Amino acid sequence: METSNSATNEDKGYIFFWCKSRELFRKINTRFDEKSRVQTDDFFASVRCYEVVDHETKITQLSEILNEEEQAKIKILFSYSLSPTMNEFGFIRTIAQFNMEASARWLCELLVDRRYKPLMQPIVSARDTSDIMGYEFLFRGLYPDGRVISAPYMFGTAEKLDMLYPLDLAAGEVAATYAKKFGVKEKVFINVLPESIQSEEAFKAWLSSVTQNFEYADNQLVFELVESQQIPDVDIMCKVIELLHEHKVQFALDDFGTGFNNLVTLTEVRPDYVKIDKSLTDNIMRDPFKWNLLANIVDAAKQVGTKVIAEGVEDEETCAILKDVDVDYMQGYFFGYPSDKPVGYDNDT
Repeated sequence: METSNSATNEDKGYIFFWCKSRELFRKINTRFDEKSRVQTDDFFASVRCYEVVDHETKITQLSEILNEEEQAKIKILFSYSLSPTMNEFGFIRTIAQFNMEASARWLCELLVDRRYKPLMQPIVSARDTSDIMGYEFLFRGLYPDGRVISAPYMFGTAEKLDMLYPLDLAAGEVAATYAKKFGVKEKVFINVLPESIQSEEAFKAWLSSVTQNFEYADNQLVFELVESQQIPDVDIMCKVIELLHEHKVQFALDDFGTGFNNLVTLTEVRPDYVKIDKSLTDNIMRDPFKWNLLANIVDAAKQVGTKVIAEGVEDEETCAILKDVDVDYMQGYFFGYPSDKPVGYDNDT
């Protein structure tokens, strides 16, 4: 768990692992310095002991590389004694049990300490790829030492603890803060989770937190519904879009063409933008089925007045094919990686 930059004496001690799998011990060693390992004749072969500072961070990092089945095979014990003894058996637990106890605290500390930032990736015009239409603001959490926490782990943990909404509030607020900081004039795409639009009251609070300190031009802000959960029903989405348009904010459906998003949703909801998922653009030059499906999506979108953004564009060949399909905009590594500042803007702005 991430606690603070400076560990207290209470954080110092030992961690014992019980496991019969040498392969899992090798994975554990990737997160623990071998020099910190304590070896004595008193330990069984199935036990590893490490001297640590800030043991909770170590366990949090370890849980990122072990799947749930692997975690269930390991037992852990913490000892705060001055010597590596195994006399505190009341503290034995699994990694999963430990994480459920500790995760809520490190997420709260991340939010309270504001240990997060946005990364910005350009979205370009398909007709002229040098013309940047806007930027997607991607939310990233940070460990106390500044390392980035993987987004799937952070949001997955928040979902298990029913903390997606406060995390989403932070993501929206920091995106708007940085857009203001850099004085971004292009469109600002900000992700919103389905969790945040399940009720009108919750969504109004989310909308207020994003827009209160950011003076945006009409239709400059685009709220992008992230499909990490099942999207709300069509009536709710239509009400959300109506509310956004009242505030001169536009709406985009992300990951279109996969999961719950489909052509029926497109024609009934009629968002301002749809973002075609990377799974449909990847290898499109060698897959006629993908090409036909994307062409149908583009055709349906144009009929209802929705602009199409193709994601995951990583090479010139894909870019050329997407132009032929007649998408409106493109986004991907071919035009720019997510970065700490938008292309063409100075840090001192």
